[in-house]
Amino acid sequence: MLLTLFASLSLSFASHPLFEMTLEEKVGQLLMVQFTGELANEEARVLIQDTHVGGIIYYNWSNGLHSPKQVQSLSLSLQELTNGNPHPIPLFIAIDQEGGAISRLQQGFSHFPGNAVVGNTGNPQLAKEIAFTVGNELRAVGINMNLAPVVDVNSNPQNLVIGARSFSDQPQIVAAFGEQALQGYREAHVLATLKHFPGHGDTTVDSHADLPIVHKSLSELKKVELLPFSQLASSAEAIMTAHILIPAFDTENCSTLSEKTLRYLREIIGFQGLIVSDSLIMEGVLKQCGTVEEAAIQTLQAGCDLLILGGKLLIGEKRGFELRLSDIQRIHRALIEAVQSGRITEARVDQAVEKILNLKERYK
Repeated sequence: MLLTLFASLSLSFASHPLFEMTLEEKVGQLLMVQFTGELANEEARVLIQDTHVGGIIYYNWSNGLHSPKQVQSLSLSLQELTNGNPHPIPLFIAIDQEGGAISRLQQGFSHFPGNAVVGNTGNPQLAKEIAFTVGNELRAVGINMNLAPVVDVNSNPQNLVIGARSFSDQPQIVAAFGEQALQGYREAHVLATLKHFPGHGDTTVDSHADLPIVHKSLSELKKVELLPFSQLASSAEAIMTAHILIPAFDTENCSTLSEKTLRYLREIIGFQGLIVSDSLIMEGVLKQCGTVEEAAIQTLQAGCDLLILGGKLLIGEKRGFELRLSDIQRIHRALIEAVQSGRITEARVDQAVEKILNLKERYK
């Protein structure tokens, strides 16, 4: 019943080809943003109908998420706002529901351990069953995209940001469990997102607070960090980047901003799906760009298709910082101006939007 209800909101937009959309609408589709409210409100209306954003990401501190009924009502009210747009394209509604400590949905939802506990069972089928269950619960409350599974290899025991979020310190085990998780989400009809390319497992710095550097050769990376992504790229539909500097790929730019790194993902690994940035308010990327506007421009230039403008800094001197409506409007305008000035080609925008629209059609 619930799935039918949400499907009815996602009107077919096949009759609205890409070339009919304005530049403002197309740039909006590239943005996944947060807003404050437990139901759609004026802030959400402005984001969806005036700024034309294509995605919303949920957080406990901004959206309540205190019961399935509340989350369902929130999703429904947000999707209804898209019907007021010239092209009523449904939203991506996303969440971090990895299991363990990184689980935004708590009350009234199933609780599963983090990936390390699942990996220690030695039974990859469990990863599929968990993902299928999580995916079904997400769909029932109107969430169509999960920023999971994590397929970083926990190759450094001093890692501050991955740890128990990883299935294993062995790349083949990570790949095996990641493959089953992808299958579970696919069967539940939820878009899964492998993260964090090219691998955040061998770092000792949290990219929320600073820029981690991984000093490994390409040969070493292929054997460990890159292996799960290489093995799963053909079955994955979305991959998230990491804000880490890997000189073997690029001596100047972190992976999110690195055309060289993302070209490797496209051309060498062969991934043809959606490349999603990690949140652009994290210090790992801002230390290289200075402003979120500049980070957004460089991220799109490098090859990311969907830009996440959500979350808050949980550590460091800017603890508590998060984007407001005016910030998102300014970023949207900066991207438009970058296209109008020729800094970003409209073909690059169209390429990204086409991937987004194709996936929205598949997961509506």
